[in-house]
Amino acid sequence: MSDAERRSGTSFRVLRRRDFAVFWSAALVSNTGSWMQTIAVPFVVYQMTRSTAWLGFAAFMNFIPAMIAGPFGGSYADRHSRKRILLVTQTVMMISAFTLWATWVTGVATPGLIVAIVFFSGFVAGINITTWQAFVTQLVEPAELVDAVRLNSMQFMGARAFGPAIAGIVLQAAGASTAFFLNAASFVLVLAALAFVHPRSQLFSDTGGSVLGHLRDGWRLVRSRTSLFLPILMIGVVSLLGTSVIQLAPAIAKEMFSVGRGAYGLLVAAFGIGAVTGSVLVATIADRMLRSLVANIGIVGLSLGVVALGLAPAYGVGVAAMFVMGLAYLLLATSLNTGVQARVEDEYRARVMAIYLSSLLLGVPLGSLVQGKLAEWVDLRAVIVGSGVALLGFAAYTWLRHARLRPLDESLIGPAPTAVPPVG
Repeated sequence: MSDAERRSGTSFRVLRRRDFAVFWSAALVSNTGSWMQTIAVPFVVYQMTRSTAWLGFAAFMNFIPAMIAGPFGGSYADRHSRKRILLVTQTVMMISAFTLWATWVTGVATPGLIVAIVFFSGFVAGINITTWQAFVTQLVEPAELVDAVRLNSMQFMGARAFGPAIAGIVLQAAGASTAFFLNAASFVLVLAALAFVHPRSQLFSDTGGSVLGHLRDGWRLVRSRTSLFLPILMIGVVSLLGTSVIQLAPAIAKEMFSVGRGAYGLLVAAFGIGAVTGSVLVATIADRMLRSLVANIGIVGLSLGVVALGLAPAYGVGVAAMFVMGLAYLLLATSLNTGVQARVEDEYRARVMAIYLSSLLLGVPLGSLVQGKLAEWVDLRAVIVGSGVALLGFAAYTWLRHARLRPLDESLIGPAPTAVPPVG
């Protein structure tokens, strides 16, 4: 569906689909557990090392393997049953989560061992998240695809709000071991949901040829359409300069605001709460607005939010800045995600989403690694403000270079593919 054919109603109507509602609910609980671990890992690493460089390194080792594995997972998911792939990846991720919990409660955990477990789990997560994005569309009818993508973004960002908030409480009251255990146990719900749902038949790609050839085919499709290339470029830069800042939250809480672990959890949760607010807005009114307009509002809002975080004179202002960042990021990310999903055929969907997610996953660890290292040489506030200003400059560049982001408004039934201008 193109933006020119926007309908009345809201995206919440897709929850009437039983299979989608079951899987969506289980995913919300499980992803909340995953975000609890995501908050607990940097907390314990920083507690053990007191190093922002270690924080950046831990984030790098968490996201990089997912970025590497994602494209291969996309190729596989376009040629084999996505449901079976998810059953395998969710099981392996559950085992990894229980392993992390066991190493912590037995007292054998070291920063290196924690990062090694996260590194291994990241490879599996790369295959999982790519397959997940494509699988969700099989739980609804084709006309409901955009609604499903929006609600999937909403549950993910809801988990991003609930997970850090719960993690802050759990870390304060029961310690990291409980946070790790709750995450591991949450995978059981997704496995049960996968056994219960019955997805629509999948349109498989040609199973012949090499994986690399299959990936090149997907990349050629991306390069041939500005409506695919532009959101992939944007999500990578936004991750590099914007959301990567969140990985420095333990240092932000301690060095900038001098608050403890409970307040640290609230700081990160504020981003998720803002994102949930944005997701409700998107699900309610997005059919009345162009994707390009929502994306423009999102990227400018995120840039200003990052600058405000770096300049925040007090903890409360920092929480408010995180809220604005979360709201703006959700507006932007949902517009970019739905822009890609609306412009790709199903037999290419997993591969193209793999490229999109690889761009996202590469930006976060690279940004965290560089920002973490810079923060050891210069003031942490200066690093954050500089990132926000650079992101605002990129927003101005894309607005001018790509006709106010109008390619995001295209769909498969819309204008013909547009050649991608050379970059640089």
